[in-house]
Amino acid sequence: MITLAAIWIEACSVFSEMRVYDAVNRMQEAMTFHRNRHSVVAGNVANLDTPGYKPLDLERLPAGSSLNAHRMSQTHKGHIAAQGVSGNTRSIVNDNGMASADGNSVNLEREMAKIDANRVRYSTTSELVSRRLAMLRYAATDGQG
Repeated sequence: MITLAAIWIEACSVFSEMRVYDAVNRMQEAMTFHRNRHSVVAGNVANLDTPGYKPLDLERLPAGSSLNAHRMSQTHKGHIAAQGVSGNTRSIVNDNGMASADGNSVNLEREMAKIDANRVRYSTTSELVSRRLAMLRYAATDGQG
């Protein structure tokens, strides 16, 4: 016979487990976003001398955004699967309206500042994930290591 207390304990343990790993999952999504953003911004630097090039950037979309409803999907097994950017981001043109004579609007200093800020965010998130997992490891071993 299942008691109400047993059901309550089971429900609490499932809810608690979801909350514990939810933070790690959100941090993993953040790290993926920053990794993808680094690739996009590094591509801007690589195209510094390309005539007519407009710099790109990634933008995170809020959860539940109407733009999230229109994700790329593989509708036929012969199609190439969508890769790279996850469904909660979108690529935007970030040209700042200042183009050179050849139409290129990449500003090296600005792109390098974006790369550095992105690196700091990635490193911070990585450190937070490491600490969260260390706490979980400590709790799982009852403080024995």
